[in-house]
Amino acid sequence: MEPDRKVALESIRLIRKRKKSRLLSSFLPGLGQMYEKRYLTGLSFFTLFSFPFYYWYLLGFPVNYGSITLAGAQLLLYGLQVLDAGKGPVRETSPCEDFCPAGVKIPSFMACCEEGKPEEGFGIFFLSAPFPFTLGELCPAPCEEKCGILPERPLRIREVHREMGRLVLEKLEIKKREPFLPLTGKRVAVIGGGLAGITAAYYLASAGVHVDLFEREKELGGIINYIPNFKLNRELVKKEIEYALSFKNIRVFRETEVKEKPEGYDWTVVSVGAGLEKRLREVEGEKVIYPLEFLKNPPDLKGKRLAVIGAGDTALDVARLGVRLGADVSIFYRGEAEKVRAQERELSRAISEGVKLYTGCSVKGIEGGELLLSCGRFSCDYVVPAVGFEVDRETVEKLSGERVSVTGDAATGMTTFVEACQRARETAAEVLKKLRLSDRAWFTVDIYREKPRKISGENLFIVSESSLCQHCGTKVRS
Repeated sequence: MEPDRKVALESIRLIRKRKKSRLLSSFLPGLGQMYEKRYLTGLSFFTLFSFPFYYWYLLGFPVNYGSITLAGAQLLLYGLQVLDAGKGPVRETSPCEDFCPAGVKIPSFMACCEEGKPEEGFGIFFLSAPFPFTLGELCPAPCEEKCGILPERPLRIREVHREMGRLVLEKLEIKKREPFLPLTGKRVAVIGGGLAGITAAYYLASAGVHVDLFEREKELGGIINYIPNFKLNRELVKKEIEYALSFKNIRVFRETEVKEKPEGYDWTVVSVGAGLEKRLREVEGEKVIYPLEFLKNPPDLKGKRLAVIGAGDTALDVARLGVRLGADVSIFYRGEAEKVRAQERELSRAISEGVKLYTGCSVKGIEGGELLLSCGRFSCDYVVPAVGFEVDRETVEKLSGERVSVTGDAATGMTTFVEACQRARETAAEVLKKLRLSDRAWFTVDIYREKPRKISGENLFIVSESSLCQHCGTKVRS
Protein backbone atom coordinates (compact mmCIF):
# COMPACT_ATOMS: atom_id res chain seq x y z
CA MET A 1 0.00 0.00 0.00
CA GLU A 2 1.25 3.49 -0.86
CA PRO A 3 2.64 5.34 2.20
CA ASP A 4 0.22 8.28 1.96
CA ARG A 5 -2.80 6.02 1.35
CA LYS A 6 -2.14 4.17 4.57
CA VAL A 7 -2.07 7.41 6.55
CA ALA A 8 -5.09 8.82 4.68
CA LEU A 9 -7.20 5.74 5.47
CA GLU A 10 -6.22 6.06 9.14
CA SER A 11 -7.29 9.72 9.04
CA ILE A 12 -10.60 8.84 7.35
CA ARG A 13 -11.33 6.29 10.07
CA LEU A 14 -10.69 8.98 12.69
CA ILE A 15 -13.02 11.41 10.91
CA ARG A 16 -15.78 8.80 10.79
CA LYS A 17 -15.21 7.88 14.41
CA ARG A 18 -15.51 11.52 15.45
CA LYS A 19 -18.67 11.90 13.40
CA LYS A 20 -20.12 8.92 15.27
CA SER A 21 -18.97 10.45 18.56
CA ARG A 22 -20.83 13.65 17.69
CA LEU A 23 -24.00 11.70 16.99
CA LEU A 24 -23.69 9.76 20.28
CA SER A 25 -23.19 12.98 22.26
CA SER A 26 -26.22 14.47 20.50
CA PHE A 27 -28.24 11.54 21.83
CA LEU A 28 -26.77 11.57 25.35
CA PRO A 29 -24.33 14.21 26.63
CA GLY A 30 -20.88 12.72 27.31
CA LEU A 31 -21.56 9.46 25.47
CA GLY A 32 -19.41 10.40 22.48
CA GLN A 33 -16.44 11.22 24.69
CA MET A 34 -16.81 7.86 26.45
CA TYR A 35 -16.92 6.14 23.04
CA GLU A 36 -13.51 7.67 22.33
CA LYS A 37 -12.28 6.38 25.72
CA ARG A 38 -12.17 9.87 27.19
CA TYR A 39 -14.07 8.59 30.20
CA LEU A 40 -13.36 11.42 32.65
CA THR A 41 -14.40 14.08 30.12
CA GLY A 42 -17.54 12.16 29.16
CA LEU A 43 -18.55 11.57 32.77
CA SER A 44 -17.96 15.23 33.62
CA PHE A 45 -20.17 16.41 30.74
CA PHE A 46 -22.91 13.94 31.69
CA THR A 47 -22.86 15.01 35.34
CA LEU A 48 -22.77 18.75 34.60
CA PHE A 49 -25.66 18.39 32.18
CA SER A 50 -27.83 16.01 34.22
CA PHE A 51 -27.49 17.21 37.83
CA PRO A 52 -29.12 20.67 37.39
CA PHE A 53 -32.19 19.01 35.86
CA TYR A 54 -32.38 16.66 38.85
CA TYR A 55 -32.20 19.68 41.17
CA TRP A 56 -34.91 21.36 39.10
CA TYR A 57 -37.03 18.22 39.51
CA LEU A 58 -36.65 18.33 43.28
CA LEU A 59 -37.92 21.92 43.24
CA GLY A 60 -41.03 20.88 41.33
CA PHE A 61 -40.08 22.41 37.94
CA PRO A 62 -40.73 26.05 38.87
CA VAL A 63 -41.02 28.49 35.97
CA ASN A 64 -39.13 31.67 36.79
CA TYR A 65 -36.16 33.69 35.64
CA GLY A 66 -33.76 31.32 37.40
CA SER A 67 -35.11 28.20 35.69
CA ILE A 68 -35.08 29.93 32.29
CA THR A 69 -31.43 30.94 32.83
CA LEU A 70 -30.62 27.37 33.90
CA ALA A 71 -32.25 25.94 30.78
CA GLY A 72 -30.26 28.35 28.59
CA ALA A 73 -27.00 27.44 30.30
CA GLN A 74 -27.68 23.72 29.88
CA LEU A 75 -28.51 24.21 26.22
CA LEU A 76 -25.15 25.97 25.76
CA LEU A 77 -23.37 23.15 27.61
CA TYR A 78 -25.13 20.62 25.38
CA GLY A 79 -23.84 22.35 22.25
CA LEU A 80 -20.30 22.64 23.62
CA GLN A 81 -20.08 18.96 24.49
CA VAL A 82 -21.35 17.97 21.03
CA LEU A 83 -18.66 20.19 19.51
CA ASP A 84 -16.04 18.68 21.81
CA ALA A 85 -17.03 15.15 20.83
CA GLY A 86 -16.62 16.02 17.16
CA LYS A 87 -13.11 17.39 17.68
CA GLY A 88 -11.80 14.31 19.43
CA PRO A 89 -8.63 14.21 21.57
CA VAL A 90 -6.15 17.05 21.26
CA ARG A 91 -2.50 17.33 22.15
CA GLU A 92 0.03 20.02 22.88
CA THR A 93 2.30 20.31 19.87
CA SER A 94 6.06 20.75 19.99
CA PRO A 95 7.71 24.15 19.31
CA CYS A 96 9.13 22.88 16.01
CA GLU A 97 5.62 21.99 14.78
CA ASP A 98 4.23 25.33 15.90
CA PHE A 99 6.94 27.24 14.05
CA CYS A 100 6.64 25.21 10.82
CA PRO A 101 4.49 27.18 8.33
CA ALA A 102 2.93 23.93 7.08
CA GLY A 103 2.45 22.44 10.55
CA VAL A 104 4.41 19.30 9.63
CA LYS A 105 4.03 16.54 12.26
CA ILE A 106 7.74 16.61 13.01
CA PRO A 107 7.90 14.39 16.14
CA SER A 108 5.68 11.82 14.40
CA PHE A 109 7.79 11.40 11.27
CA MET A 110 10.95 11.53 13.39
CA ALA A 111 9.54 8.68 15.51
CA CYS A 112 8.93 6.62 12.37
CA CYS A 113 12.49 7.25 11.18
CA GLU A 114 13.87 6.36 14.61
CA GLU A 115 11.96 3.07 14.46
CA GLY A 116 13.28 2.28 11.00
CA LYS A 117 9.98 2.98 9.21
CA PRO A 118 10.78 5.78 6.72
CA GLU A 119 7.81 4.81 4.50
CA GLU A 120 5.40 5.50 7.35
CA GLY A 121 7.13 8.79 8.13
CA PHE A 122 6.91 9.68 4.42
CA GLY A 123 3.15 9.12 4.56
CA ILE A 124 2.71 11.19 7.73
CA PHE A 125 4.54 14.10 6.08
CA PHE A 126 1.81 14.08 3.39
CA LEU A 127 -0.69 15.20 6.03
CA SER A 128 0.94 18.62 5.73
CA ALA A 129 2.52 18.77 2.25
CA PRO A 130 3.15 16.24 -0.53
CA PHE A 131 6.85 17.13 -0.84
CA PRO A 132 8.99 15.64 1.96
CA PHE A 133 12.04 15.40 -0.32
CA THR A 134 11.62 18.65 -2.27
CA LEU A 135 11.04 20.72 0.87
CA GLY A 136 14.01 18.92 2.40
CA GLU A 137 16.07 20.37 -0.43
CA LEU A 138 14.64 23.90 -0.39
CA CYS A 139 12.89 24.71 2.90
CA PRO A 140 14.55 27.40 5.06
CA ALA A 141 13.73 25.14 8.05
CA PRO A 142 12.31 27.67 10.54
CA CYS A 143 11.44 24.65 12.71
CA GLU A 144 15.12 24.20 13.53
CA GLU A 145 15.29 27.70 15.00
CA LYS A 146 12.94 26.58 17.80
CA CYS A 147 14.66 23.28 18.55
CA GLY A 148 16.54 23.46 21.84
CA ILE A 149 17.21 19.79 22.50
CA LEU A 150 20.97 20.04 21.97
CA PRO A 151 22.99 22.90 23.48
CA GLU A 152 25.34 23.31 20.52
CA ARG A 153 22.97 22.95 17.53
CA PRO A 154 19.34 22.22 16.57
CA LEU A 155 18.27 18.83 15.26
CA ARG A 156 18.76 18.49 11.51
CA ILE A 157 15.03 18.15 10.85
CA ARG A 158 15.17 19.27 7.24
CA GLU A 159 17.98 16.85 6.40
CA VAL A 160 16.11 13.98 8.06
CA HIS A 161 12.98 14.38 5.94
CA ARG A 162 15.08 14.97 2.83
CA GLU A 163 16.93 11.69 3.41
CA MET A 164 13.66 9.98 4.36
CA GLY A 165 12.13 11.18 1.09
CA ARG A 166 15.16 10.02 -0.91
CA LEU A 167 15.04 6.52 0.57
CA VAL A 168 11.35 6.11 -0.21
CA LEU A 169 11.35 7.74 -3.66
CA GLU A 170 14.29 5.68 -4.92
CA LYS A 171 12.36 2.48 -4.19
CA LEU A 172 8.91 3.78 -5.10
CA GLU A 173 7.30 2.50 -8.29
CA ILE A 174 4.95 5.16 -9.61
CA LYS A 175 1.82 4.08 -11.44
CA LYS A 176 -1.68 5.43 -11.88
CA ARG A 177 -3.71 4.89 -8.74
CA GLU A 178 -7.22 5.29 -7.40
CA PRO A 179 -8.07 8.18 -5.03
CA PHE A 180 -8.37 7.44 -1.33
CA LEU A 181 -12.15 7.94 -1.43
CA PRO A 182 -14.77 7.14 -4.10
CA LEU A 183 -15.25 9.65 -6.90
CA THR A 184 -17.76 12.42 -6.20
CA GLY A 185 -18.59 13.70 -9.67
CA LYS A 186 -17.34 17.18 -8.69
CA ARG A 187 -14.85 18.86 -10.99
CA VAL A 188 -12.21 21.45 -10.04
CA ALA A 189 -9.81 23.35 -12.29
CA VAL A 190 -6.40 24.22 -10.85
CA ILE A 191 -4.61 26.95 -12.82
CA GLY A 192 -0.86 26.95 -12.25
CA GLY A 193 1.43 23.95 -11.93
CA GLY A 194 3.88 25.19 -9.32
CA LEU A 195 4.26 23.47 -5.95
CA ALA A 196 1.14 25.22 -4.59
CA GLY A 197 -0.99 24.21 -7.57
CA ILE A 198 0.25 20.63 -7.37
CA THR A 199 -0.47 20.59 -3.63
CA ALA A 200 -4.07 21.74 -4.13
CA ALA A 201 -4.56 19.25 -6.97
CA TYR A 202 -3.13 16.40 -4.88
CA TYR A 203 -5.40 16.92 -1.87
CA LEU A 204 -8.54 17.51 -3.93
CA ALA A 205 -7.94 14.49 -6.16
CA SER A 206 -7.10 12.25 -3.20
CA ALA A 207 -10.55 13.09 -1.79
CA GLY A 208 -12.30 11.88 -4.94
CA VAL A 209 -12.65 15.14 -6.88
CA HIS A 210 -11.92 15.25 -10.63
CA VAL A 211 -9.06 17.75 -11.10
CA ASP A 212 -7.78 19.38 -14.28
CA LEU A 213 -4.38 21.03 -13.75
CA PHE A 214 -3.33 23.69 -16.28
CA GLU A 215 0.30 24.80 -16.65
CA ARG A 216 1.46 27.26 -19.31
CA GLU A 217 5.05 26.00 -19.32
CA LYS A 218 6.37 22.71 -20.63
CA GLU A 219 7.51 21.53 -17.18
CA LEU A 220 5.59 21.43 -13.92
CA GLY A 221 7.08 22.97 -10.80
CA GLY A 222 6.91 26.69 -11.53
CA ILE A 223 9.84 28.71 -10.19
CA ILE A 224 11.52 25.51 -9.05
CA ASN A 225 12.56 24.90 -12.67
CA TYR A 226 14.87 27.92 -12.49
CA ILE A 227 16.75 26.72 -9.42
CA PRO A 228 20.27 25.59 -10.41
CA ASN A 229 20.92 21.86 -10.57
CA PHE A 230 23.65 22.04 -7.94
CA LYS A 231 21.04 22.94 -5.32
CA LEU A 232 18.69 19.99 -5.72
CA ASN A 233 18.32 16.48 -7.08
CA ARG A 234 16.07 17.34 -10.02
CA GLU A 235 15.37 13.70 -10.89
CA LEU A 236 13.88 12.96 -7.47
CA VAL A 237 12.00 16.27 -7.42
CA LYS A 238 10.33 15.33 -10.71
CA LYS A 239 9.53 11.87 -9.35
CA GLU A 240 7.92 13.37 -6.25
CA ILE A 241 5.78 15.66 -8.44
CA GLU A 242 4.82 12.70 -10.61
CA TYR A 243 3.80 10.74 -7.51
CA ALA A 244 1.65 13.60 -6.20
CA LEU A 245 -0.19 13.74 -9.54
CA SER A 246 -0.51 9.97 -10.04
CA PHE A 247 -4.24 9.75 -9.24
CA LYS A 248 -6.39 8.57 -12.14
CA ASN A 249 -8.78 11.48 -11.60
CA ILE A 250 -6.10 14.12 -12.32
CA ARG A 251 -5.56 15.39 -15.84
CA VAL A 252 -2.53 17.60 -16.52
CA PHE A 253 -2.49 20.07 -19.42
CA ARG A 254 1.03 21.38 -20.08
CA GLU A 255 1.80 24.34 -22.32
CA THR A 256 -1.77 25.51 -21.84
CA GLU A 257 -2.27 29.12 -20.81
CA VAL A 258 -5.66 29.92 -19.28
CA LYS A 259 -6.51 33.61 -19.68
CA GLU A 260 -10.02 33.63 -18.22
CA LYS A 261 -12.05 31.62 -15.76
CA PRO A 262 -12.76 28.19 -17.33
CA GLU A 263 -16.36 27.00 -17.68
CA GLY A 264 -17.86 23.68 -16.65
CA TYR A 265 -16.20 23.32 -13.25
CA ASP A 266 -17.71 23.28 -9.78
CA TRP A 267 -14.77 25.31 -8.48
CA THR A 268 -11.57 26.94 -9.75
CA VAL A 269 -8.29 27.27 -7.85
CA VAL A 270 -5.93 29.97 -9.11
CA SER A 271 -2.29 29.31 -8.25
CA VAL A 272 -0.28 31.26 -10.80
CA GLY A 273 2.45 32.21 -8.33
CA ALA A 274 4.43 35.44 -8.16
CA GLY A 275 6.59 35.17 -11.24
CA LEU A 276 6.86 38.77 -12.42
CA GLU A 277 10.39 40.06 -11.87
CA LYS A 278 10.59 43.48 -10.26
CA ARG A 279 12.34 45.96 -12.52
CA LEU A 280 15.08 48.31 -11.39
CA ARG A 281 14.63 51.63 -13.18
CA GLU A 282 18.11 52.85 -12.34
CA VAL A 283 19.72 50.00 -14.26
CA GLU A 284 19.00 49.48 -17.96
CA GLY A 285 21.02 48.41 -20.99
CA GLU A 286 22.50 45.47 -22.87
CA LYS A 287 24.59 44.36 -19.93
CA VAL A 288 21.52 43.95 -17.73
CA ILE A 289 20.04 40.45 -17.48
CA TYR A 290 17.14 39.64 -15.13
CA PRO A 291 17.36 36.52 -12.92
CA LEU A 292 14.99 34.09 -14.67
CA GLU A 293 16.59 34.65 -18.06
CA PHE A 294 20.05 34.42 -16.49
CA LEU A 295 19.28 31.15 -14.70
CA LYS A 296 17.71 29.68 -17.82
CA ASN A 297 20.21 30.87 -20.43
CA PRO A 298 23.35 32.28 -18.77
CA PRO A 299 25.88 34.06 -21.02
CA ASP A 300 29.51 33.09 -21.39
CA LEU A 301 30.98 34.24 -18.07
CA LYS A 302 34.48 32.81 -18.13
CA GLY A 303 36.83 35.54 -16.97
CA LYS A 304 33.98 38.08 -16.70
CA ARG A 305 32.90 40.27 -13.79
CA LEU A 306 29.30 39.83 -12.64
CA ALA A 307 27.43 42.24 -10.37
CA VAL A 308 24.32 40.93 -8.60
CA ILE A 309 21.95 43.43 -6.99
CA GLY A 310 19.96 42.09 -4.04
CA ALA A 311 20.59 39.48 -1.36
CA GLY A 312 17.65 37.09 -1.44
CA ASP A 313 17.77 33.40 -2.31
CA THR A 314 17.41 34.14 -6.04
CA ALA A 315 20.35 36.55 -5.92
CA LEU A 316 22.48 33.86 -4.32
CA ASP A 317 21.38 31.30 -6.92
CA VAL A 318 22.55 33.71 -9.63
CA ALA A 319 25.82 34.41 -7.83
CA ARG A 320 26.67 30.76 -7.15
CA LEU A 321 25.87 29.81 -10.75
CA GLY A 322 28.05 32.68 -11.95
CA VAL A 323 31.00 31.38 -9.94
CA ARG A 324 30.56 27.92 -11.43
CA LEU A 325 30.61 29.45 -14.90
CA GLY A 326 33.95 31.11 -14.24
CA ALA A 327 32.90 34.66 -13.30
CA ASP A 328 34.22 36.98 -10.61
CA VAL A 329 30.96 37.61 -8.72
CA SER A 330 30.04 40.45 -6.36
CA ILE A 331 26.71 40.95 -4.59
CA PHE A 332 25.58 44.48 -3.68
CA TYR A 333 22.90 44.87 -1.02
CA ARG A 334 21.47 48.17 0.16
CA GLY A 335 20.75 46.98 3.71
CA GLU A 336 22.92 45.86 6.58
CA ALA A 337 24.47 42.38 6.78
CA GLU A 338 22.11 41.17 9.51
CA LYS A 339 19.10 42.02 7.31
CA VAL A 340 20.12 39.83 4.36
CA ARG A 341 16.98 37.92 3.32
CA ALA A 342 18.69 34.79 2.00
CA GLN A 343 18.97 31.63 4.06
CA GLU A 344 22.04 31.70 6.26
CA ARG A 345 23.33 28.38 4.95
CA GLU A 346 23.03 29.60 1.36
CA LEU A 347 24.92 32.79 2.17
CA SER A 348 27.69 30.83 3.91
CA ARG A 349 28.05 28.51 0.93
CA ALA A 350 28.16 31.41 -1.52
CA ILE A 351 30.90 33.20 0.39
CA SER A 352 32.91 29.99 0.78
CA GLU A 353 32.67 29.51 -3.00
CA GLY A 354 34.18 32.93 -3.65
CA VAL A 355 31.20 35.29 -3.90
CA LYS A 356 31.91 38.76 -2.48
CA LEU A 357 29.16 40.50 -0.49
CA TYR A 358 28.98 44.29 -0.11
CA THR A 359 26.32 45.72 2.19
CA GLY A 360 25.06 49.28 2.54
CA CYS A 361 25.40 49.78 -1.22
CA SER A 362 22.33 51.10 -3.02
CA VAL A 363 22.23 51.40 -6.81
CA LYS A 364 22.37 54.86 -8.40
CA GLY A 365 22.63 53.89 -12.06
CA ILE A 366 24.88 52.47 -14.75
CA GLU A 367 27.36 54.37 -16.88
CA GLY A 368 29.26 52.63 -19.64
CA GLY A 369 30.86 49.59 -18.11
CA GLU A 370 30.50 50.80 -14.53
CA LEU A 371 27.77 50.29 -11.97
CA LEU A 372 27.18 53.46 -9.94
CA LEU A 373 26.63 52.76 -6.25
CA SER A 374 26.28 54.76 -3.08
CA CYS A 375 29.50 53.10 -1.95
CA GLY A 376 31.46 53.82 -5.15
CA ARG A 377 31.83 52.57 -8.71
CA PHE A 378 32.12 48.97 -9.84
CA SER A 379 33.41 47.90 -13.24
CA CYS A 380 31.49 44.87 -14.53
CA ASP A 381 30.57 42.94 -17.68
CA TYR A 382 27.04 41.95 -16.63
CA VAL A 383 24.50 43.16 -14.07
CA VAL A 384 21.69 40.98 -12.66
CA PRO A 385 19.06 42.91 -10.65
CA ALA A 386 17.59 40.23 -8.36
CA VAL A 387 15.33 42.48 -6.32
CA GLY A 388 12.30 40.22 -5.97
CA PHE A 389 9.13 39.03 -7.67
CA GLU A 390 5.52 40.17 -7.67
CA VAL A 391 2.11 38.80 -8.58
CA ASP A 392 0.62 39.38 -12.01
CA ARG A 393 -2.50 41.07 -10.61
CA GLU A 394 -4.02 41.57 -14.04
CA THR A 395 -4.01 37.82 -14.70
CA VAL A 396 -5.38 37.02 -11.25
CA GLU A 397 -8.23 39.51 -11.71
CA LYS A 398 -9.17 37.98 -15.08
CA LEU A 399 -9.35 34.53 -13.50
CA SER A 400 -11.26 35.66 -10.40
CA GLY A 401 -15.01 35.45 -9.89
CA GLU A 402 -17.64 33.35 -8.16
CA ARG A 403 -16.58 29.89 -7.00
CA VAL A 404 -12.91 30.80 -7.38
CA SER A 405 -10.14 30.55 -4.77
CA VAL A 406 -6.74 32.23 -5.15
CA THR A 407 -3.94 30.45 -3.32
CA GLY A 408 -0.17 30.11 -3.01
CA ASP A 409 1.99 33.12 -3.75
CA ALA A 410 -0.74 34.47 -6.05
CA ALA A 411 -2.73 35.26 -2.90
CA THR A 412 -0.04 36.93 -0.79
CA GLY A 413 3.01 37.64 -2.91
CA MET A 414 6.34 35.83 -3.00
CA THR A 415 7.05 33.68 0.06
CA THR A 416 8.81 30.37 0.71
CA PHE A 417 7.83 27.08 -0.90
CA VAL A 418 6.63 25.64 2.41
CA GLU A 419 4.35 28.61 3.05
CA ALA A 420 2.86 28.35 -0.45
CA CYS A 421 2.16 24.64 0.10
CA GLN A 422 0.45 25.38 3.41
CA ARG A 423 -1.88 27.95 1.83
CA ALA A 424 -2.70 25.51 -0.97
CA ARG A 425 -3.55 22.77 1.54
CA GLU A 426 -5.84 25.14 3.43
CA THR A 427 -7.46 26.14 0.13
CA ALA A 428 -8.11 22.48 -0.71
CA ALA A 429 -9.85 22.03 2.65
CA GLU A 430 -11.93 25.17 2.06
CA VAL A 431 -12.95 24.00 -1.43
CA LEU A 432 -14.05 20.62 -0.07
CA LYS A 433 -16.10 22.44 2.56
CA LYS A 434 -17.71 24.67 -0.09
CA LEU A 435 -18.54 21.56 -2.13
CA ARG A 436 -20.04 19.94 1.00
CA LEU A 437 -17.30 17.33 1.10
CA SER A 438 -15.57 18.39 4.31
CA ASP A 439 -15.80 14.84 5.70
CA ARG A 440 -13.28 13.88 3.01
CA ALA A 441 -10.58 16.34 4.15
CA TRP A 442 -8.39 13.59 5.63
CA PHE A 443 -5.38 15.93 5.66
CA THR A 444 -6.88 18.11 8.39
CA VAL A 445 -6.55 15.37 11.02
CA ASP A 446 -3.67 15.24 13.50
CA ILE A 447 -1.89 11.88 13.70
CA TYR A 448 0.68 11.41 16.43
CA ARG A 449 3.33 8.72 16.79
CA GLU A 450 4.90 8.29 20.20
CA LYS A 451 8.65 8.06 20.62
CA PRO A 452 9.57 4.37 20.14
CA ARG A 453 11.17 2.38 22.92
CA LYS A 454 13.71 0.75 20.61
CA ILE A 455 15.87 2.22 17.86
CA SER A 456 16.17 0.32 14.60
CA GLY A 457 16.79 0.89 10.91
CA GLU A 458 19.50 0.65 8.28
CA ASN A 459 20.14 4.34 7.57
CA LEU A 460 22.46 5.44 10.36
CA PHE A 461 21.93 9.19 9.85
CA ILE A 462 18.13 9.37 10.02
CA VAL A 463 17.95 6.80 12.83
CA SER A 464 20.57 8.50 15.02
CA GLU A 465 19.42 12.07 14.31
CA SER A 466 15.70 11.35 14.78
CA SER A 467 16.44 9.43 18.01
CA LEU A 468 17.53 12.75 19.53
CA CYS A 469 14.00 14.18 19.15
CA GLN A 470 12.36 14.31 22.58
CA HIS A 471 8.75 15.08 21.51
CA CYS A 472 8.66 18.33 23.47
CA GLY A 473 4.84 18.57 23.33
CA THR A 474 2.81 16.48 25.75
CA LYS A 475 1.30 13.20 24.71
CA VAL A 476 -2.30 12.98 23.49
CA ARG A 477 -4.66 14.16 26.19
CA SER A 478 -8.35 14.87 26.53
